[in-house]
Amino acid sequence: MTTSAFVGDFTVGVATAGSPASYDTLPEVISISGVGQTNELIDATHFASGGSREYIGGLADGVEITIECNYIMNNTIQERIVADVTAKNTVNMQITATDSSPQSMFAFAATVLGWTLNPAVDDRNTITFTFKISGTITVS
Repeated sequence: MTTSAFVGDFTVGVATAGSPASYDTLPEVISISGVGQTNELIDATHFASGGSREYIGGLADGVEITIECNYIMNNTIQERIVADVTAKNTVNMQITATDSSPQSMFAFAATVLGWTLNPAVDDRNTITFTFKISGTITVS
């Protein structure tokens, strides 16, 4: 049986200000740590639980995401995300698998937590951005 696996072909979009929002593509993304959420675990054990713990899912919590890019000097989108860290902004984002038909997209709001410049003598220079998903992830 042939696999449906694929390599690469993801884009990261960051919303611009305005209505309706449009999305700028973050350039030269190398890696995305992962997109997802976990549900808090709540102990719902009671006297009639028969001696075993019972659990229910609690509030969903979006994961922290790191996105690494080739560092591009004077790139307005990368500079805007650096400024979002200073301003403690939350931005709307879309991560799209562009190699599927139809395309798969994960859309969410994310608090911009940090950035790290990774200069190198004998390798490419990169910049890593850290985001925390805030709210629901819409999968389409």
